[in-house]
Amino acid sequence: MNAIPRWVVLSGLTTSFYLSLISPASAAIIQSRDPAVSANDWDPVLNGDSGAGCADLAVIFARGTFDDGNIGPWVGSLFHDALVSHSSGIKIAMQGVSASDYPADLAGYVKEGGSNSCAKSLGSAVQKYNSHCPNSKVAIWGWSQGALCAHKSLSELGNAADSVIALGVFGDPVGIWQDTVNYPAIPSNTKLLSYCEQTTPDPLCTSVTEDFPSNPIEFINRLVAIWKQVDSTHMNDSQKAALTSLITELPKQAKSQISQLGKDIVSGHLRRWMLTPEHFWYGNDGTVKTAVGDLISVYQSKK
Repeated sequence: MNAIPRWVVLSGLTTSFYLSLISPASAAIIQSRDPAVSANDWDPVLNGDSGAGCADLAVIFARGTFDDGNIGPWVGSLFHDALVSHSSGIKIAMQGVSASDYPADLAGYVKEGGSNSCAKSLGSAVQKYNSHCPNSKVAIWGWSQGALCAHKSLSELGNAADSVIALGVFGDPVGIWQDTVNYPAIPSNTKLLSYCEQTTPDPLCTSVTEDFPSNPIEFINRLVAIWKQVDSTHMNDSQKAALTSLITELPKQAKSQISQLGKDIVSGHLRRWMLTPEHFWYGNDGTVKTAVGDLISVYQSKK
């Protein structure tokens, strides 16, 4: 792959434009945040503020491997912006899983099938939010490794499980992990909203269209070469910075897990490592807007 597909529509909207689209009801609950990588709307509740307000729809997001902040620049931030700009009349609060609890590194993905500490942190946050805001509807979301974390969190919710109306996942790799990891069943009251790019296939959630080397070092070098060829012209500034970081972190972290990569090649699990550019486009190709529409429809049906 030499460039981002032409169908990719990348967001060039500024934060000020998005803020102009937020309804007064939604704006009242949005707290200050770094819009590039973080969302902290649940903080007053999580920090124990007895006067903290409650959202109609409270969303928690688990970012993907290599993402900065607590929601990341590739998918989470653009999902947040689409959510607050398309939810007129609904008080929205979005939170990222604590970065101190969840480093979003490659080890958590390849060794655990999604960080266990992420799942525990996410579940704990939902329980605490629900105890303060029992009438709020909750939606759990994740992208990439965050999608696996979101699945795992379903066993960490306690009595708050009844408040969770949706499990939303972008580029969900659960299908290539289910033979070795036992993920919790999705409760009947929780709607699964899953988005996988199939036009230019995301190998973590659909069929693979390109052959990759079976030698671990050659495989890593091939991934890095693909990323170095990506056209960054239409990326926003945060994504350009993330791309530079990814090209450094991907081989470094992959080589530190070279033994696991070798085992996965032998056992037929090479697809788990195919972090190709197609896996990163959900925030830029219109998918987040589709997902927001679907989530709002689920919320309206649960009112």
